[in-house]
Amino acid sequence: MTISSPGIGSGLDIQSIVPDLVAAEREPTLNRLSQSEATLQAELSAVGLLKSALSDFQSKFSGLKDPSSFSNRTSSSSDTDIAGFSADNDAAAGSYSLEVTSLASAQKLVTQQDYIVSEGTLDFSDADGSFSVTLDSSNNATIQDVRDAINNADDNIGVTATILNVNGNERLVFTANESGTDNALTISGTSTTGDLDIYDYNSGSATPDANGDVASYYDQVITAADAVFSVDGQSMTSSSNTITDVIPDATITLKDSNVGEPITLSISENSSAIKNQITTLVDGYNELIALINEQTSYDADTGAAGSLLGDSLVNTIERQIRNTLTDRIENSDSNYTSLASIGITTTTDGSLELDSDTLDTALENDYTGVATLFSDETQGVAFKIDAMLENYLQTSGTIDGRTDSINGKLEDITDERTALDYRSALLETRLYKQFNAMDLLVAQLNSTGSWLTSALDSLPGVVPQTN
Repeated sequence: MTISSPGIGSGLDIQSIVPDLVAAEREPTLNRLSQSEATLQAELSAVGLLKSALSDFQSKFSGLKDPSSFSNRTSSSSDTDIAGFSADNDAAAGSYSLEVTSLASAQKLVTQQDYIVSEGTLDFSDADGSFSVTLDSSNNATIQDVRDAINNADDNIGVTATILNVNGNERLVFTANESGTDNALTISGTSTTGDLDIYDYNSGSATPDANGDVASYYDQVITAADAVFSVDGQSMTSSSNTITDVIPDATITLKDSNVGEPITLSISENSSAIKNQITTLVDGYNELIALINEQTSYDADTGAAGSLLGDSLVNTIERQIRNTLTDRIENSDSNYTSLASIGITTTTDGSLELDSDTLDTALENDYTGVATLFSDETQGVAFKIDAMLENYLQTSGTIDGRTDSINGKLEDITDERTALDYRSALLETRLYKQFNAMDLLVAQLNSTGSWLTSALDSLPGVVPQTN
C-alpha cells in the first residue's frame, strides 16, 4: 500500500509538522549568524567611518607639511597684464609704483631673398664673446646645413638659427637667445681660401663676395633693446624683462608698457593664511576625536555600546596621534617647540583648544620657529602625523587589512548559511521519509484493526455491541 498524500494514514498534518521541525532546528543557528552578521556590518561601517575621518584629518596637514605654505609675505600687482610680482619671505613689506616705458627685446635677423653663405666662415659675436662656423660648398652646403652648423656649435654664444618659409622661399633666421643691447649680434664672414661665397637659390649659383660683407644680406627685423622702466619715479634699464635686483628679495616680470599709467606692486605680511590652517587642524582633530568617542562609547543605563568599544586598533591610533601632538621637537633656535607653546592645549574631554592670542604672538615673534614646529622634515608635527597616518591609510595598510578581515568573516557567515541550507534540506528529506513511514504503518495498523473487528463480528455467538 502506498500513501500518496502525507498524513492520510495517520491523520497528522505532516506538511506543516516537517517544515516547523526544520525551522525550529535552524532557528538557533540562524539567530547566531544574523547577530554575528549585524555586529560585523556595524564594525565594517565604523571602520569605514574611521578611515574616512583619518583621511580628512591627514588632508588638513598637507599645507602645514610644506615649508612654502609658511610664506609670511604675500605679493601682488595691481595689473598683472603689465607686470607680475613675487616676493620671498625676507622681503620687506611695502608698496611701489611701477611705470614701464618699453620692454627688453632679443635681436632677430632674417636673410634677404634666398641668400646664404655656402663657402667660408661665419663669425658671430656679442658683448660677451664670439664663435664661428665653417662651411664648405664642396659638401653642397644647404640652408639646413647652415642652420644645423650654427645650432650645434659647441661654443655657440647664444644664437638660435631657424628656417622661415616666405611665399615658398626659404629664409634663414638668426635670433639672440637673450634680450638686451649687450646681446646684440654682429655677423661677419671670412675665408682663408679666397672670397666668401654667397649662394643665391634664385639663380642656383654662388657669388664670391670679396668684402665678406655678410651683414648686407640680412635684414634686422627686431632690434636688441633694454627694458626701460621706473620704480617710484626712479628711471632704470634692464637687459631682461625679469628683474630681481631692484626690490630686495622680490622679482618683477615686465609684460607690457603703461606710460603715464603707473601700477602698484605690494608686499604685505601673510600670517592669517597659516593661522587659518592651524585652526583647521585643531577643528579637524576635534572632529576625529568626537567620532572615535562615539564609536567607542558605552551607555551604562541602556547597555548600548559603540561598534568599536575596546577596539585595540582605535585605541592605538588615538594614543599615537595624541602623543605626537603633545611631543616636543628639538629646536634650540626657538622657544616654540610644542603645540602647547603656540597656544594649542588639550581639554578635559580630550579635544584641542586654541588660544588665538598666544598663536598670534608666536607668529609675530618667531614665524620661522612656528614653521619648523610643523614642517621640519624629520621631527615636524605635520610630517610625523602624516607618516603615522599613512601606515594606516595606505593601500593594503592596517585599516585595509582590518576591512579585509571583516569581509572575510562575512563571507564565512554566507558559507555557513549555505551549509545550513544544505543540512536543513537533508533533515527535511529525512523527516518526510520518517513521517511517511509512520503514516504508512498507522494506515496498515488501522486496516488490520478494521479487518479483525469485521472477522470477530462474523463469528457464531458473537453479538456486536451497539453504541
